[in-house]
Amino acid sequence: MTRRYRVSPKCLRCRGNYHSMAYDQSLAARVRRALTTASNVVEKPMFGGLTFMIAGNMCCGLIKDELMIRVAPETTLEALASPYVRVCKFTSRPMRGLFVVSREECANQRGVNRWVKLALQHNRSWAAQVSNARPMRSRDRATKQVRRDR
Repeated sequence: MTRRYRVSPKCLRCRGNYHSMAYDQSLAARVRRALTTASNVVEKPMFGGLTFMIAGNMCCGLIKDELMIRVAPETTLEALASPYVRVCKFTSRPMRGLFVVSREECANQRGVNRWVKLALQHNRSWAAQVSNARPMRSRDRATKQVRRDR
């Protein structure tokens, strides 16, 4: 059930050879099945679990035996209308747009499909907004590069 990933040599916190990240393998398989229709899916170890990125944006992820979904920041718990969902709190502060779905709700493929579909809808709408944004002018790029160099 536990996968091990090599840690970057630059990481000062993790001086061991391996850093273990535990997540439910069967839940990961159900999420992969739910994401078969999506293209450009990349799995990355993140948040102490596994994250599924679509076109470079986080769509959903696994933390231990629970599913984490990313939806619109203005989404509320009441809008999701499920007793199995809670707001994601990593630093004891609620994170807007991130929700954790309990393992009871993700016990079967139908439940996983429901929540992954919701995350996919947000991911696609967000990607469309970004692609319709005004292209960056060369002057803006130069300013951004200078700020990065500082």
